Amino acid sequence: MLSIATTRKFVAPGLVRTALAKPCQTRSIAFFNEVAESFVLLHELSGLPWIFLVPATTFSLRTIFTLPFSIWQRRRIVKQQELRKVTQATTPVVKLRLAAATQRQQMESQSSSAVLQKKPPLTPEQITLLALKETRTRQKKLFEDNKVQLWKNFILPLVQVPLWVSVSMGLRNLTDHRLIDTNLSSVPPSLHGSNMHEIISQIGSLDLSVPLDNLPMLAPLCLGLLALMNVENNGRMMTTTTAGAMGIKVALSPNSKLSQSTQSVLNISRLSCIFFMGVSTQAPFLLSIYWISSQLYSLVQNAFLDMLWPYQR
Repeated sequence: MLSIATTRKFVAPGLVRTALAKPCQTRSIAFFNEVAESFVLLHELSGLPWIFLVPATTFSLRTIFTLPFSIWQRRRIVKQQELRKVTQATTPVVKLRLAAATQRQQMESQSSSAVLQKKPPLTPEQITLLALKETRTRQKKLFEDNKVQLWKNFILPLVQVPLWVSVSMGLRNLTDHRLIDTNLSSVPPSLHGSNMHEIISQIGSLDLSVPLDNLPMLAPLCLGLLALMNVENNGRMMTTTTAGAMGIKVALSPNSKLSQSTQSVLNISRLSCIFFMGVSTQAPFLLSIYWISSQLYSLVQNAFLDMLWPYQR
């Protein structure tokens, strides 16, 4: 459902939001407007400044909606990895069984040359393919018996991505016009004349609907650093082995398919961090605060999950 959002002048306690009249109208999704109005209502009721309200709301939403799914997914992934170690022993056994059957078939064909073979013996490539197929079949059955099917790994992104998009677009609609926080204008008398009073006054005069002019690279650098730390932490988790966790150094093959695929995913994630930094240089400062808060929560959440449910290959 689409609604027409016209420019307006909105004044509320603790909030100054003004805009110049524009001859054209902007079209936006009504749901995102509701998200923006919810933030305005929270700002009025709580009396918190925007720079504190947005991180607090981010932590609350992530704790309520995504943290339970993250814990569920981490426990499920750890269980899947334990079961995958069991099924990995199936591949060499099936290969040996098929190779023995093929060798026996060849010996029988040589001893009875008069009898035509109904089917040719299996090639090494066919033996490998059949062994992998048998392993995947047993792994799927084992995952289903333990209720850790692979399709459940998509539940967390289906919850996390819409939440991130909704809050981001809601804050983007909120910053369509000039946004100045006046909750910081009322400073206690004991702070008058102090350095803290000057800092609070400067923060209270910031326009949160535009990038930070005084320090334009502060928000992008913080966002990029936190995002890169999350990427490297996830990469370390994906490459952690049981032997490595016990202090035994094992030389990994850089030419293996697993290593190459892991490095490809990590490189794409690193490039996305750089792209994210570029976007944040032009994004409203209030929106950058939300992105930084979300990355910080992810970093703390991953450390918490790694401590309780470590992932090992």
